[in-house]
Amino acid sequence: MLSREADSLFWMGRYLERAEATARIVDVQYHAALESPLANRDPQSLWNSILEISGDDLIFQARYGDVSERDLIQFMVFDIDQPDSVVSCVRAARANAQGVREVLSSEMWEVVNRAFLELLNWDVDKMLTTSPHQFLVDVRNRCHLFYGLAERTMLIGDASYFLKAGMFLERADQMSRLTDVLVRELTGGDYLLEEGEHFDTHGWIACLKSASAFEAFRKTYRGGITPDNVLSFLVLDWDYPSSIHHAVSQVERCLRSVSGSAGRRYASDAERLAGRLHADLSFLTIAEIRAQGLHEFLEGIQKRCFDIGNAVTDKYLRH
Repeated sequence: MLSREADSLFWMGRYLERAEATARIVDVQYHAALESPLANRDPQSLWNSILEISGDDLIFQARYGDVSERDLIQFMVFDIDQPDSVVSCVRAARANAQGVREVLSSEMWEVVNRAFLELLNWDVDKMLTTSPHQFLVDVRNRCHLFYGLAERTMLIGDASYFLKAGMFLERADQMSRLTDVLVRELTGGDYLLEEGEHFDTHGWIACLKSASAFEAFRKTYRGGITPDNVLSFLVLDWDYPSSIHHAVSQVERCLRSVSGSAGRRYASDAERLAGRLHADLSFLTIAEIRAQGLHEFLEGIQKRCFDIGNAVTDKYLRH
């Protein structure tokens, strides 16, 4: 496979995963203000959380100043000059898809092309006067349809492995950001908080819904919501497809499938870094995360995902 093609597929996966994650977080946090009594007292904190998760808070402040609902949605969803907005990510995914149409199925191309063209018919005012929830769900469903079509119609080989490697690497990074910001916010910076007088049940449910994890969590932890259980599920769970652990394991699997390496051998720094992170997460405990510090631990995950991405670029994507 040409480096140009691998690059387009890897970043197509990353951009669509980023668009889906952004739409999901905006949707959940937008409606959390309607459900959580704590959020009703300070709705601006919800918008600040979204900006902190995205890492674009300083860019927003420079361009918009104080945070407002309309400006936040414009920035995160419709701002074509903001590279991490939903519209920009879908546009970038479509541009990458155009360059590799020969390795995509026609159905995959139609989905990403239609998703971008339909977004052009919307703006923030139209969205707010109709149904913000339905609009954002439609964006997410377009991304999910693309993933499903990739599984159903794409040949299993290097092309599919690069697409999935990008998707899962972005998922691990996004989940670490989301978990870091929302759990710290819910515990007031003190991760040791347990259920009690100020335990915000709605906030913890919103945290799980922001990761599309609420229903799966309830099936796994029937004893109820606690900080330990939520963190364990989002970070360490083997079986939840959006946990950091599962996402990193899939990155390693895809990279090994490209190179053909197996066992303890690795063919590149990308495989070595992904394999080491996967091994660390496999044997980690919540007590060890607490001892290290939640924020420091999750920042370390983001740094290691960044290093894996750079190693993939150095090995396969430079052209």
